Amino acid sequence: MLDYIRRNSKHIAQVDSIPDVRRRSAVELAERCNYYAEHAQQVVRLALAIFDQTRSVHALTDREREWLEYAALLHDIGALISYARHHRHSYYLIKNGDLRGFHPDEIEVIALVARYHRRGTPKRSHEEYSALSSQLRRTVRTLSSILRVAESLDRSHTQTISSLDLRDRGEDFLLQVRTPADAELEVWATNRHLQPFERLLGKPVRLEAAAQPPVERVPPPKPARRVPVKARAEAAPPPRARRRVSA
Repeated sequence: MLDYIRRNSKHIAQVDSIPDVRRRSAVELAERCNYYAEHAQQVVRLALAIFDQTRSVHALTDREREWLEYAALLHDIGALISYARHHRHSYYLIKNGDLRGFHPDEIEVIALVARYHRRGTPKRSHEEYSALSSQLRRTVRTLSSILRVAESLDRSHTQTISSLDLRDRGEDFLLQVRTPADAELEVWATNRHLQPFERLLGKPVRLEAAAQPPVERVPPPKPARRVPVKARAEAAPPPRARRRVSA
């Protein structure tokens, strides 16, 4: 038993920190593939923010939201094999990555959403995509269009986008992103990948980067100087003599 604990201490610690087997399985696959953790977490955060702000349009549930989260976490793991076609390799690794706790259809959707985060979009001529039910095909189109935008918003892998806000202005949607730094690359990349997202919303999307003012840091108050008891006694004024009152 002690030998098992010694050899599997990392896995035991991860089971304790991530009790959900599905989430732990996805994280373990990402780590085995040497994923870019900071970039992946940023894409997850942005993708879920877009999902939540478009619920009234796509009408998907928390179940599909979870699929999007795992697809965003794993979307770049194919770079372990080759960056040039890493979106295709990501599909293969997710399909064959021993994800535990998932139904095969769930793994297929997660793998396809990661597959379509760049380059080509879902097509009926793609064998794996066309084999899904019509409902799951719609889910793949929706989630992949969101992931494409989220991934583009961290094109530089520097996590420069701090937050985003998507507003319906009637004739179009305004996607406003806030950044404390230059986001020219993110704006350029996102504008190139907006078309599937615009089809989802049924309206054009205008992207606007707003500078976020730097947070003013207030220095912490200086701790009060502690004066030794002896020094306080020496600095204290002598006691006043009592005034004698004559009878």
